[in-house]
Amino acid sequence: MIRMMGRWVRAFRFGREILLIGGAYLVYELVRSLSAGRVVDAFENTELVVRVEQALGIFAELNVQVAVLSYSGLVDFFSLWYFWGHFPLIVGFAIFSFYRHNKDYVWARNAVFLAGGVGLIVYLSFPVAPPRLIPGGGFVDTLRDVFALQYDDSSLINEFAAVPSLHQGFAVIMGGAFYRIIGGRAGTVVLVTLPAIMFMSIVVTANHWFIDAVLGAMVALLAMWAASKLERHGERWFAPARRLKDRLSGAVRLGLLQR
Repeated sequence: MIRMMGRWVRAFRFGREILLIGGAYLVYELVRSLSAGRVVDAFENTELVVRVEQALGIFAELNVQVAVLSYSGLVDFFSLWYFWGHFPLIVGFAIFSFYRHNKDYVWARNAVFLAGGVGLIVYLSFPVAPPRLIPGGGFVDTLRDVFALQYDDSSLINEFAAVPSLHQGFAVIMGGAFYRIIGGRAGTVVLVTLPAIMFMSIVVTANHWFIDAVLGAMVALLAMWAASKLERHGERWFAPARRLKDRLSGAVRLGLLQR
């Protein structure tokens, strides 16, 4: 009986998390799509990003892509990783860690939510076009050319959500989450490898600028710091709210009994 109740509790918690994550993702995509029509603003902001990179001496995305385009196998790998190393990896980690490492799951979930929230604010206030959309820029849209992926197939796609790169940011968070679970040298390898591969993927596919990756990583680090603070002090911070909830629940139960 106790074991059955435990399974029901876990099933309820899993269902609750599915609704929470699914709802958050839907809101994220809907809000992100709001700036999709700001074409003029996006390209003006893109010019600013390019000028900043030129001033810093890091405007070399095209050089990186051209160097990799000579190797079709690498192009295929990075193009595939751009998709499979992002959302599917997050979903797979969430399912695994929810049952096996729930504390690390909660930490990673909170970090992803926090980073996504910051990203949405920037997308709405500062839309930026990716390199692949720059007319005459010389960039190859590898996802479209190699895998025939049509970005305009969905109304939720916002092609001007380049800054910050949450592909990069979420890769940093996933690296940190795996490090928490694995630890040691193996954990360090994953911590470094996941962001490094994603960095190459977003540049080779011409979906992000170098600055996008840097800002995405910075947003992720801030979100990870906040998630750690919440993990450490959350019980104390939310204790008054929980006590109020318990009192209200008790009052409701008492009222029902008195009837």
